[in-house]
Amino acid sequence: MKKFKFDKQKIKLICTSTFLFSFIFSGTVLATDFEVNLSEEYKKWNALSIEEKEKTLMPQTNYSEVPDNILSKYEINKVPNLLDELVSGKSREKSLDNVSSVVSNSRYNIADRLNMRVEHQGITTECWAFATLKSMETNIALTSGQTELKDFSERHTDYATSRTFLDGVNENGFNREVGRGGLPISALAYLTNGQGAVLESDMPFENNEQKINLSEINKKVDTIVTDYTILPSIRKTYQKDVNGNTISVKYYDVDGKEILPAVLQNTRNIIKEHLAEKGAIASMTGGNLAQYYNNPSSPFAATAYNCNDETKIRDHAITIVGWDDNYSRNNFAEGSKPSTDGAYIVLNSYGRESFDNGYIYISYEDTFIENEMYGIQSTSKPDYDNIYQHDYYGGILQVGSTGTDLGYYGVTYERENSSEKEYLNQVGVTLAEYSKIEIYVNPRNTSMKSEDLIKVGGSESILEPGYHRINISSTELTGNEFAIVVRQTTEEHSFFFQIETNVEGTVYGLVESDNRSFISLDGISWKNLSDLNIQGVDMKKSDVCIKAFTTKNNAQTPTEPDNPDDPENNKLTSKKYKIDEEYIMNIPEATKASVLLENLNTNLTKEVYNEDETENTSEDVIIKTGMKLKLSDGNTYILIVRGDIKADGIIDLTDISKLLLHYNENRGYELSGNSLKAADMNIDGKVDIVDISQILVVYNSK
Repeated sequence: MKKFKFDKQKIKLICTSTFLFSFIFSGTVLATDFEVNLSEEYKKWNALSIEEKEKTLMPQTNYSEVPDNILSKYEINKVPNLLDELVSGKSREKSLDNVSSVVSNSRYNIADRLNMRVEHQGITTECWAFATLKSMETNIALTSGQTELKDFSERHTDYATSRTFLDGVNENGFNREVGRGGLPISALAYLTNGQGAVLESDMPFENNEQKINLSEINKKVDTIVTDYTILPSIRKTYQKDVNGNTISVKYYDVDGKEILPAVLQNTRNIIKEHLAEKGAIASMTGGNLAQYYNNPSSPFAATAYNCNDETKIRDHAITIVGWDDNYSRNNFAEGSKPSTDGAYIVLNSYGRESFDNGYIYISYEDTFIENEMYGIQSTSKPDYDNIYQHDYYGGILQVGSTGTDLGYYGVTYERENSSEKEYLNQVGVTLAEYSKIEIYVNPRNTSMKSEDLIKVGGSESILEPGYHRINISSTELTGNEFAIVVRQTTEEHSFFFQIETNVEGTVYGLVESDNRSFISLDGISWKNLSDLNIQGVDMKKSDVCIKAFTTKNNAQTPTEPDNPDDPENNKLTSKKYKIDEEYIMNIPEATKASVLLENLNTNLTKEVYNEDETENTSEDVIIKTGMKLKLSDGNTYILIVRGDIKADGIIDLTDISKLLLHYNENRGYELSGNSLKAADMNIDGKVDIVDISQILVVYNSK
């Protein structure tokens, strides 16, 4: 078993012995044929020799296709007749309330909101680390209401995942050496398996990739990733004129089905929403293909890039930070001009002296930019004592079947020390498709029989493809071993799950199965994953992707927490609400005080007060616009309930009327103060037609 222990700034790899599993599997237990999602590019690459593979980056293996019911939520229609809706009580079929209003803007750049650092990777090959850590840094800033970015160490990401050092071999390393480059998916494994992230100040960047001693990577982990998403994959084919410029583009999903224009726009809205709400996106491009820059003789002086040849190979990681729908097609190089306007705003890692002050525009039509994108959704301080994991290197292949929409997969673990108390608090699952999951635990032994399992949690809504760490009911582990089972359902009549597996000639060449992964289609009959026979995959060296996070006490904090006096730990943060100076905004109507407090994170004591400064002692009270939150350090925040203009905690016709009067400037009527904040439904600093549309949707949904 591959396992990290967070203990006194040390990370320790624990290996388990083999064991005899307690039940027998039938060779015919699974009537459904299983397959693996592999592109033609990957299949051709996989046929190369190991020496040839080592010279190129492994082709993309993670794909995301969006179901129709998810796509429909991202359709931005024209705003309906508001008065007709108000009278009829009917809301439009597709809801702007589901999409950040920023998505409808023609241009957006995270750099307009955050103080972005434009960094330089120098002669290193650490672009993949810069791209992924920038995604993490912007996510932390946006979700915590800050403008300054934390600074994490790309050098540690590179070295901690490498193998050979001056004084020996890094047993926690991947099958790679410093200087060989990498992929964002490897950096995401590093950020979820207990290795990182480490602060830049603990291992500063150096413009070299020379061998160092193992002791130099022994650093304290500051932050881990708790959720990341694999954003939708869009493939393209081109019709070009005699000069090589694009005449038209056809778009396809991962199954080769053509994506029509309306669906394409909805898919891009998902990407845009992540940029606006969650931060930058790590992607890939063909950085060494000079002919596709608009200054091919001097690419570092270029301002725009578009590759319209789907046969080219990606070789460089970049960070998407925004978009410009109106960026002219004429800004791109003659011989590779796109057929339409529009581009992503991309931050590179070659300093401000390169490209356009460090940034470059990459056309929406570029063959690479929308193929493989990863976005970080949430992070945490290390809040565990142990991580149990078989998928230390991360999930890289998607295995499953289109014959069913329900399936189970599970793992078993041997505890590090069964004589001590230990509590399971979170379970990390890497999903291959949009799914709902339920999580079950057997805290006593390895049995996966239904009568031995306890349901401890799951997802309330559909989760995106990617990694998600789920908070569960804290469960004491009482046996020498324990089991975790995930029940996964989809709405697309498919059941695919992520696996870690051995791929020779890549960073995954060291993967060995712990032989503790199991799958089932009914939750009754189970089969060892290694007994599956899937062409193109070494199933004997594969594991499903389920992690277990435990503490030695019955609380979701490690036994040796960070210094409680550290000002960083006293900051007020929230993944659910928007904290902006003295305001806490985006609180849904009918939110109870107890729910509010649960979704606000700080080491300080929190108390809710009424608008008149009297303390509110009931946790069942409904939060109203104008109420206050007071912290034990003396700071006070005004609470703003979204759409609660009249300050009673709910949205009704009076709130809608007040918003309409303000928008239409009737008889000089104008909202101000807290009421104006509540009217700003999408928190973009203004009250406009989008806010009216969104308050109508909320009202009519009741």
